[in-house]
Amino acid sequence: MPAMACNCGLTLAELLSDWPPEKLPELDSVIARLSLKSRDLREQINARTPFLSLPAEIISEISIMACEPVYEASDPDNFIKSRQLTTPLMLGKICRLWRHIVLDSPRLWNVIFLELRSKPEVYKTQLELLESWLSRSGDLLLSIHLNELEGESAGWVESPPVEVFDLLAGYSHRWLHVSTFLIGPCWEGLEKLPLPSLTTLAVRPPGNADWATALTEAIWRISCAPSLRNAYFVMFDKVGMELPMHQLTQITMKSCIWQDCLSLLASAPNVEHCTLLDLRSDFGDDHHAVIALPYLSSLTAGSWQMGALLLGRVLGCIMTPALSRMQVIWGANLNPFPGIVTLLSRSSCSLRELSLNVTHFWKSEQALIATLAYMESLEKLELNCKWGGTFEPVFYHLNPARPQYTPQYLPPGRVVLPNLRCFRYRGPMSFEVHHLIKMIDMRYRMSIDREKNLQLEPVRREGNHDRIARPESFNIEISKMKRGRCYTTLCDYADTLERLMEEHDGITFSFLDEMDDNISLRSLMDTDVESLGEVFVT
Repeated sequence: MPAMACNCGLTLAELLSDWPPEKLPELDSVIARLSLKSRDLREQINARTPFLSLPAEIISEISIMACEPVYEASDPDNFIKSRQLTTPLMLGKICRLWRHIVLDSPRLWNVIFLELRSKPEVYKTQLELLESWLSRSGDLLLSIHLNELEGESAGWVESPPVEVFDLLAGYSHRWLHVSTFLIGPCWEGLEKLPLPSLTTLAVRPPGNADWATALTEAIWRISCAPSLRNAYFVMFDKVGMELPMHQLTQITMKSCIWQDCLSLLASAPNVEHCTLLDLRSDFGDDHHAVIALPYLSSLTAGSWQMGALLLGRVLGCIMTPALSRMQVIWGANLNPFPGIVTLLSRSSCSLRELSLNVTHFWKSEQALIATLAYMESLEKLELNCKWGGTFEPVFYHLNPARPQYTPQYLPPGRVVLPNLRCFRYRGPMSFEVHHLIKMIDMRYRMSIDREKNLQLEPVRREGNHDRIARPESFNIEISKMKRGRCYTTLCDYADTLERLMEEHDGITFSFLDEMDDNISLRSLMDTDVESLGEVFVT
């Protein structure tokens, strides 16, 4: 055995050089025994921490799954709102083995979430980190999320992150999804870049800027991006923007002038999914030609600045024969229902899903009922309201056997939403519980009778009006419940609500107090009304 092979220092080397040859087998035996003991100790450690003994391929797959972007449950396909729960840098801190595996796995480095800081020393470190990150991504396509954490946008306007953009631009041929803020000289650079694989592009100004003037003056173009299908714009003027709009199948516009939104949509005839949020008005020409969007199947429209007024204008200017899903968001006062009816009547579409989200539902019950009566193909309805108004007339009109003594906004024999299968209400308890109970109970009972007697014949407008589709889920979530009459009413009907959930599949009730704490239905059933003040203490 060579003395220096042990690499244990000069003293040990001298001892081994003087070791008698006949004792070397004894030394080999000791080494073998210690090696066996070392292996046993390693197995004991691995038994307590099994991941240390996993094959490198498994560790790599686990790391990739841990670093995959996470999307919002309400919108699982929204690339813009995704986030990363951990990073390969964090996983590399577990142990030396994992660090080597992480550094040698390009699939861990092709997703980039970078929140830029304008502080010079931090910015320099981030630039170096980004360069190292990109070098480890191999030749894989890149998903890039570039954000900024500064409170003031002026800092980025005065000192734009040109170095970061130039570094990323060198990899533009590998861009797959890009979400970034752009300012100053970064705008002009887009037109010159090769973008053969770019599928999703989201651009916005820095911060929550009041940079309308600067954005109007900015001119940016993308002339060659053959794979671009999804675009997301925030606060942009159509005059300074040039994109291959005819390629887009999904488009989102936020905080844009509503006339500009319509002009851009007119140049995107193949769009299938459209979202228009926080619509704004320049108080210019309110008239716009009707736009035909033959492939649009999903539409989300919302405005807070002028409530439903802008929504009505936008909805009144488009025709969507393939529309099957719609979500409408507004604040208060005016209602968007005339615009919705105009859109549906012009388009002759079969709407299947409708979600209404309103901050303050006020004096709109009759308009809502008339709108729902127009949607006989609707299968899924969501009503989300923060406060105000009453949904009681809505519930007893959704009752296919509504009693004659209730106010009638429609002919007594007219069934509202005969094909409704999924219903969700989230809002205040601005109704009498028994109207809700009767509506749910009768829809389940009449659908069961129809299945027995009519053998699942399709529900049609003409003929018998008592044909009701079998419900699949009715989810009722009452929020911001105040102490007093609401609690008393719930106690009175707790047994009935429990019976409904036992008799029919898919029914759920949940109740939240003013602190958003859950109120158990079981506790209501077992509670004495006189002791409510003691039970519901936040």
